[in-house]
Amino acid sequence: MEKDPPARKFECLNCKYSDYRMSALEIGEIIPGECPRCGKDMKVVGMEPPDWLAKPLGLVSKHFDITDFVASSDRIELEVTARNPKQSFRALLRASKQREYLPVMRGRGGELRLMLVKTPPVKAGNVAINFLLLAATFLTTFAAGYFILFGGHALQAALFSGAIMLMLGAHELGHKIAAWRNGVESTLPYFIPAPNFLGTFGAVISIKSPIPTKEALVEMGAAGPLLGFAVALPLTFIGLTLSKPDPTGLVLPITPAIFAILQVGVFGHVPSGLSLNPLAFAGWVVMVLTMFNLIPAGQLDGGHVARGVMSRERHFTLTRTLGFALFLTGLPFPDFPLWIWGFLIILLFRGYHAGALDDVSKLSGRQKKLAVAALVVFLLCLPVPVG
Repeated sequence: MEKDPPARKFECLNCKYSDYRMSALEIGEIIPGECPRCGKDMKVVGMEPPDWLAKPLGLVSKHFDITDFVASSDRIELEVTARNPKQSFRALLRASKQREYLPVMRGRGGELRLMLVKTPPVKAGNVAINFLLLAATFLTTFAAGYFILFGGHALQAALFSGAIMLMLGAHELGHKIAAWRNGVESTLPYFIPAPNFLGTFGAVISIKSPIPTKEALVEMGAAGPLLGFAVALPLTFIGLTLSKPDPTGLVLPITPAIFAILQVGVFGHVPSGLSLNPLAFAGWVVMVLTMFNLIPAGQLDGGHVARGVMSRERHFTLTRTLGFALFLTGLPFPDFPLWIWGFLIILLFRGYHAGALDDVSKLSGRQKKLAVAALVVFLLCLPVPVG
């Protein structure tokens, strides 16, 4: 390592396309049929790489052995080797941030490929928008509780609003902490007020820089649902202890497995109807949302976890399969429109998940446990038949 590879400038004799390649040929020598644009012959026209190429090549050679490369004005592609690619990539990533380069590592045909591109600028967010949306969502969730869910009871509306905002906030806080731990730029949560029976469409954070490793991808996908679920679980239990079975009360369209377990723990059975405390109702909402969020498809949280565990092609196949399965199996059940989720998965996630910058290195034991924990929470939030 640290030995700069020989670089030559090649130019097409036909279309004048040019690039730089690793080669020991002399000026004037020709390689036949190598132009990527027109397929004609390329000729060596220069010996010394320019600074925009020499600097990143020198940077890569400190961490990897370069066996081949091709570079044009907007992209540098390299074949590399290293004793510990995972460690070498992380060191290169740290050094590249200081030089404003972004490395991407992929495996192809048993070989390691690196791509270097200029780091895109990260725009600063407007924090005032986050706080305005937070205040608006408090108001809309309170209004939904007061006018729709709890018949004009201000205290119950306030409990519902506070509980659902706390659970959603915990979910987004999990994502934010994971982003901070892994050096990923992200915004504060954007809470989304809505004129529906809940008063919100949830909350999101915006990721503003690429995710560096598969480990970071798993952690960022799993941390939000796990923390949100951890907050929802005790609040839901407390809410159920303050609720009462009522055959004429609320009949939930679906019952997550963990919600049924908590009901058995509190009531000794799963009631056919409930007079639900606002804490329990907010917990039920978050458990249902967690179930959908952890579907291992596309760019959902569960999709990020699944993409960190499996290859791009397998994840794409899984996404399509789940989308069509939910769409087709949900059609006979209009009371709870699973088909809408299937349709959205098919519509929104038509392409491949980009994955992490390092899409080669294996997961550590800790991230494997996080992926398993996310799977367990997903299974606990799946609906079970009751009656």
